[in-house]
Amino acid sequence: MKDEMGDVEGNQQGIVKRHSRIAIEDAAGWILRIGVLSSVATMLIGLIVSFAHGDMTVTRIESTRFHFTHLGPDIAAFDGYAIIELGVLLLVLTPIVRVAASVVLFAVEERDWAYTIFTLIVLVLTLSSLLLLR
Repeated sequence: MKDEMGDVEGNQQGIVKRHSRIAIEDAAGWILRIGVLSSVATMLIGLIVSFAHGDMTVTRIESTRFHFTHLGPDIAAFDGYAIIELGVLLLVLTPIVRVAASVVLFAVEERDWAYTIFTLIVLVLTLSSLLLLR
């Protein structure tokens, strides 16, 4: 006989796996939401700062001016362009953080080693391609 979750009664392992899978999906969803919202908020703050300092025109923003190694001092100097670049960096890092969290959750929550290894491979490939594109 099946219960409301679609599992055979007494099959507690299937129920636990389904709940942990939901937990992984919820965590991934929250990571993506928080990453995108913080990125947009950071870019808006940078845009406001740039307009307030009079450095920016409405026509075009040049992104070739910055390199990520100079980002820290430029943000400390409250440079609007640097704040916008930080928002872009947050947006790029959001899916990477999601994949890294999935590696941990698959290993700890589900103990599903196949998913853990495949997700770890995706994480390594993503990080290596990001670092090679510098």
